[in-house]
Amino acid sequence: MESHVVLKHPEREWLIGNGLGSYSSGTISGILTRRYHGVFVAIAKSQLNRYLYVPKIEETIEINGISYLLGTNKWLNREDFFPDGYKYIKYFYLDENIPTWIYQCGDIFIEKKIFMPYEKNSTYVIYRNLTPHENISIKIKCDVFINNRSFHSLNSEINFQTFKNNNKFEFYSNSNEFLFFINSNMLDSHLENLIYYNYELEEEKNRGFPYVENHSLAVSLETNLNTNKSFHILISSDPEERETSIPIEEKNIKQKNKILLKNWDTKKYQTPSWIKQLIYSIPAFIIDRSRSTYPNAKGILAGYHWFGDWGRDTMISLSGLCLTTGQIEIAKSILENYARYIDCGMIPNRFPDEGHTPDYNTADASLWFIEAVFQYFNQTKDKEFLKRIYPQLESILHAHIEGTRYQIHCDPKDGLLYAGVEGSQLTWMDAKIDKFVVTPRIGKPIEINALWYNALKNMYEFSEILSISNKKWNDLAHITERGLLRFWNEDEGYCFDVLETPHNENDATLRPNQIIALSLRHCPFNLMQQRSMIDICGKYLVSFFGVKSLSKFSKQYRGHYFGSPFDRDCAYHQGTSWSWLLGNYAIAYYKVTKNARVAIGFLEPLQKHINEAGIGYISEIFDAESPYTPRGCIAQAWGVAETLRAWRFLSERIYD
Repeated sequence: MESHVVLKHPEREWLIGNGLGSYSSGTISGILTRRYHGVFVAIAKSQLNRYLYVPKIEETIEINGISYLLGTNKWLNREDFFPDGYKYIKYFYLDENIPTWIYQCGDIFIEKKIFMPYEKNSTYVIYRNLTPHENISIKIKCDVFINNRSFHSLNSEINFQTFKNNNKFEFYSNSNEFLFFINSNMLDSHLENLIYYNYELEEEKNRGFPYVENHSLAVSLETNLNTNKSFHILISSDPEERETSIPIEEKNIKQKNKILLKNWDTKKYQTPSWIKQLIYSIPAFIIDRSRSTYPNAKGILAGYHWFGDWGRDTMISLSGLCLTTGQIEIAKSILENYARYIDCGMIPNRFPDEGHTPDYNTADASLWFIEAVFQYFNQTKDKEFLKRIYPQLESILHAHIEGTRYQIHCDPKDGLLYAGVEGSQLTWMDAKIDKFVVTPRIGKPIEINALWYNALKNMYEFSEILSISNKKWNDLAHITERGLLRFWNEDEGYCFDVLETPHNENDATLRPNQIIALSLRHCPFNLMQQRSMIDICGKYLVSFFGVKSLSKFSKQYRGHYFGSPFDRDCAYHQGTSWSWLLGNYAIAYYKVTKNARVAIGFLEPLQKHINEAGIGYISEIFDAESPYTPRGCIAQAWGVAETLRAWRFLSERIYD
């Protein structure tokens, strides 16, 4: 990304994660626009709570007495940026998944890299002079700003204690709890104690949240940059962390990427660079759950910056993030961890960051769980795992047949699942503002019942594999198959979204949930019906970077997602386009047409998108109308996962 692009789009963001839940993220320009931005945002010792410790580092390059301020800030009640150091950015690019800046100060080029070693709660910031001159005085000064707050909140006071030992600075809370340390190989260092007030966070302002922040300048580091020697700053919340060789740490990150690519490649086809970039992004979504659940437990972070791990998102993402890249043990750990929390036949909808009791308000996560187990077994043939987990899968089906929370139960008349009570939001369309549920979908939703049907078919196959031969799952699947045909809306040529709503009606609203039904392995609709569904959804719902959540012909349709939290929640599933559904549509299109080349073409626009919001990632949502502005999370797990899963699935069929 060249300087003119950075100047035109200073808001574009970078993000790296460490495979534990900690991360580093900001804008390419260096402007803080979100409460979530920080060079070092670390998980707590016992939970997934994340804390902002180092929001930014501001550099000054001095060449023969002339200073170049590389930082960029937006201040309250000031229209311009000060300083405006982003104008010195000559290039920005990702070195695989390592953000890299090249600054031009006169005739001098300075390289800056930021990375987090895998599975270490540390951030390295590295500086190198690419054009050393022995006869020119070149110095760098790095001002390190710190904070001590939850990454979800803003604060007006910054409380901490600092202790200096040579070039190492240790930071403690006022209750003497160790927070993190800063270390460096720069020659000079000293403590500062200066509060900078009134940073204006533009994205928080746009989202209708408090948007003024203060940070503390705590440490200044200085050194000469006359040679091409690398200088670094290490920030870590692990008191035992020791500085290691920078080249070795960088090599380890690239070795991880190399393994992911090796497991991905099938030698049938060339993997394009944009797909490789998505593969490099995978470690940012993997988190360590052993701090708050069980030893060695893994999880998947739903999205950056504000989401934690959600059951539905995790199960949908597991195949694309883990199985396609050979991370079998991680996939198994995730499934085993969720299985431990099955309660009343339901896996958690969400693990709260604070480690409280999980939430179970979901009608589909447990069914996606069974689908994920099938995907895992289909790839690994791990019969021992299947044998261990089968009783828990059975408990899910039994609970759904007998009835569980939120009136989720199987109707014996048609084999379909009914779900929902007043005030609940149990499907993936789950926006709720106080007591107002935007899309309640109470009744018999189509994707819930398509998942239920596939769960029954999968369980029958599992029972055959394990020589249990539980015929009742197959018998109920036949009843459910006939029941699913009730969704067909002959007048419109597509499926009802929900049967038997509280008003005893069938909801004919055109939504994309029928695409999920088409993309699953078992689909009861005939080819003519499937083709009609694909054509109508393609015409009215498929957008440039995703699939619209509602047809524009509905009175509730909203083509743009912006404004206050209330306004945005009202648009969230009422037209807004979702990236994760695009992979589903591409697979469904192939299943109906058998044309893999056309199907994979639906994914191609995302190649352009990965350089537009979160660089190297896929955004959560987009405006449904032109120019299809990316919204929501800049990096969404199931958006990346379903793109990777669909691309691999379709590529294998193109080159078979």
